[in-house]
Amino acid sequence: MAAPKQPPASGVASVAKAVSLLRMFMPSAGVLSVRQLADRTGIPRSTVHALCVTLSAEGLLELVPRAGYRLGPTLLELGGQLVERAGLVEAAAPVLDRLPRTHGLEAHLGQLVGGWVVYLHHHGFDTRRLPMANWVGLRAPAFLTGCGKASLSLLEPEEVAARLQSLSRTDRVRPPDAAALREELLVIKEQGFAVSRTFQHDRTSVAAAVVGPDGIPVGGLSVAGPTNLFTPRLTEHLANDVKEAACRTGERLSGEHTFAQRALPIRW
Repeated sequence: MAAPKQPPASGVASVAKAVSLLRMFMPSAGVLSVRQLADRTGIPRSTVHALCVTLSAEGLLELVPRAGYRLGPTLLELGGQLVERAGLVEAAAPVLDRLPRTHGLEAHLGQLVGGWVVYLHHHGFDTRRLPMANWVGLRAPAFLTGCGKASLSLLEPEEVAARLQSLSRTDRVRPPDAAALREELLVIKEQGFAVSRTFQHDRTSVAAAVVGPDGIPVGGLSVAGPTNLFTPRLTEHLANDVKEAACRTGERLSGEHTFAQRALPIRW
């Protein structure tokens, strides 16, 4: 006897296809042609073309002549509302301004969104050196970045696994070695900060998680730069300062603003 057919999934198929197209755009694939989008999503090329025209008319995509499409300005407006709602930038701003500064390093603020980290703030301390690629708006897999690892370390293992599976399933991100990541996150959780060298070549970041009022990590703060600057002594000082900055940012998210005028101690 044949198994009964499963009922069709609820929702509108065309909307799901449109979302699939939008998910294909990444920092390494900022402009994609109709052919590339069709190949990556498996959606017929004629349907992809029609969806791109519609999405462009609504500002969700933008036509790049003789090249293809890129994400449109409407997404910036919508994303800005999400950032504003989370309140992370507002909470972190006075804290980041008081972080000690040294030549060659940069401060970053990243928000944890699913299995991704989205960078919301960047401040370089020396423009003469090669900058990091953590520009505002950049989306990176959380398991590759310091801010992301610090945040993931405070989640239950099942939650981390679910977020990684989502990256692999819907965004076609190659998953990391699960056992190795689990061990790394345990160390990060125990020490309260992450030292990461897996996001960019010859770059190191020291990061700590920012925890929201509900006890759930919402993102992270990091200081990063060329690996050769990170002596054991500097790394230790950075870890202390970043942990304190992340803690204060979390307090501001909870409405405890009494410390906001105090400067962080300069130990670098």
